[in-house]
Amino acid sequence: MMRITLTAITLLAAVFATTGSFAAGSSGGGDISNVSTATPKTPEQIANGHYKSGLKHKKKAWKNEAKAAKYDNQAKREKYLTRAQKSYGKAVDKQTEALKFYPAHYEAANELGYALRKTGDYKKAIGAYNYALKINPKFYQAIEYRGEALLALGLIGNAKQDYMELFRGDRELAQQLMLAMVTWFKSQDLQTDSVTEFGVWISERQVLAQMTQDLSANNARGWEAQ
Repeated sequence: MMRITLTAITLLAAVFATTGSFAAGSSGGGDISNVSTATPKTPEQIANGHYKSGLKHKKKAWKNEAKAAKYDNQAKREKYLTRAQKSYGKAVDKQTEALKFYPAHYEAANELGYALRKTGDYKKAIGAYNYALKINPKFYQAIEYRGEALLALGLIGNAKQDYMELFRGDRELAQQLMLAMVTWFKSQDLQTDSVTEFGVWISERQVLAQMTQDLSANNARGWEAQ
């Protein structure tokens, strides 16, 4: 069972104390028939509320990024990108609150990493992804996100490891990370030996992935024909 944080204990203690004072009634014997008897929310429920609120801020950021992409005018682009960054900042706050109330919320940790990565804090983002994966090692979305953060820091070897793990466990997310790798490679102005080698590795992995996909498709057609 996950240990409840001190913040959650303090909150629940305050709720129970308030409920208790109402239940005892006043010295004048006041009417307590309208007092709410709703069960206090658990730390996990409170965390889920913050988590969902964080997702809403993430979607707002996406909308503003989409609007920014429509404009050639630099000032208008910057206006919407600034709004997107503010929404990502709010998402960071909400997911952080979620984890305070329920530290086992690996999805909140993953979303915290995403929002941090979008604000350019790649190292902290990787820490959040690692935390999510410590709770749920098979949460492949966090691996894909981490791979993109590693690329942003130029940590090619680590990003390749994440790709291989995804290739074994989730081919769709592996392809998503591969697309991010291709984009990163094309954005590199300085073709160092490590970058050049990475380009060769990308090409080899794309060929292998296609061969594997074709083989799987042929096997599926073979079974259907039987």
